[in-house]
Amino acid sequence: MTIRKNMNKGFTIVELLIVIVVIAILAAISVVAYNGIQQRARYSVMQQDIATINKALQLYYAENGHYPYSGTTSSNTTAGPTNTLNIPGLAPTYISSIPRIPDDGIGGYYAYCWSAYGTAYKIIRLVPTGPLPSVELANANLDYRQDSNGNRRGWGLWSSNGAGL
Repeated sequence: MTIRKNMNKGFTIVELLIVIVVIAILAAISVVAYNGIQQRARYSVMQQDIATINKALQLYYAENGHYPYSGTTSSNTTAGPTNTLNIPGLAPTYISSIPRIPDDGIGGYYAYCWSAYGTAYKIIRLVPTGPLPSVELANANLDYRQDSNGNRRGWGLWSSNGAGL
């Protein structure tokens, strides 16, 4: 009489389920981390854009004695991800090209505000409604712009007398 050993080859259903659950958990963690990284990267690009434009504005002021302006009254210009911010006389002399805002999915835009005769300016990032994304509220070194409901809708840099624009 021959004794045959019953050898099962392969994995049991429980082992397969455990592996699938572990892979699903790792995938979920990766997706959440990836989304956070994208938001922080867009925010970092926006900070660098504002700083670059601000430096070009300072160079313009050093050579011309005023900030770029158009007309004799205070005004502003805005630009979203599909168009370029129009700051009179800035590009290409003081900056090769004015950066476009990265598409943030909420309709955010850059705005350049100037006073009469270019005595003051403000370069800011704004969202059309509601508060800024949470990743943008973590920087204590930025000046924020609030709406009438107390929501922080924008941040940026401005000249010493440009806060009221």
